[in-house]
Amino acid sequence: MAASYEGRARRARLRLAVLGVAVVAALAAGGAVAVTMLDDDGGPSRTDSKTAPSPSISASPTPSASTQWRTPATAPRISLVRPKSHENGIGTGFPHNGLGVVSAAVSYWEDLDLLDDAIARQQWTQIAASPATVDEGVSEVRKLREGVGLPPSGGTPDGLSFSTNVNALLVRSLDRTGDPVVVWMSYDRFATSNGKGADDNPLRNETTNLILTWQDGGWKVTTDPKYTAKVKGPSAYDPDSKYAWAEGWRQVTDG
Repeated sequence: MAASYEGRARRARLRLAVLGVAVVAALAAGGAVAVTMLDDDGGPSRTDSKTAPSPSISASPTPSASTQWRTPATAPRISLVRPKSHENGIGTGFPHNGLGVVSAAVSYWEDLDLLDDAIARQQWTQIAASPATVDEGVSEVRKLREGVGLPPSGGTPDGLSFSTNVNALLVRSLDRTGDPVVVWMSYDRFATSNGKGADDNPLRNETTNLILTWQDGGWKVTTDPKYTAKVKGPSAYDPDSKYAWAEGWRQVTDG
């Protein structure tokens, strides 16, 4: 989601080819819909068995002396599960467990439409925990459209497409129940346009995150202030850092 809520947005450049002209646009890559939560001491919140990530997903931020240090690049990757179904233009049917919530977060982030506000509304209606979150998501798509010189409402210009690839993630529980959780993601994004070839200036190594909670039989994105008010950020993702691995960053692969 291209979002900017409660002053927490982080803007990143996105190359757009509109009517054959390359336009550098401001794209919000984070916000209150994409936040993290740590305990006050900076450590990971607890999770219960219902939503606790598997050992391959979660790690202590300070391994003991006997722990074998690794990096995200050398540690085993998380094999994500695919959605069991698709509704309103987005994957659904992820299981109610730790692997299910991180798989849902990655799938949502990679598939959310960036410029078509009608498609974005359908998608957000499917995955949002409240109407307010739907409206926020659609509003940010319209702001992005205006930022690149398009009318506030409409479809993606012909011949323009985007590809978002999540490379790594970090998951935290927001409270002691283990639900909801926050999933941080490090990702790349590419734009392509007919006649322009591949994107020569893609977004790389961007960081964003989503808060998800189990609701009505599926993982839903929430912007509830009782969660977003507690936001803290993790250490930056670095595939070759043992400290990034210790904090919980893990690379991912499609299941």
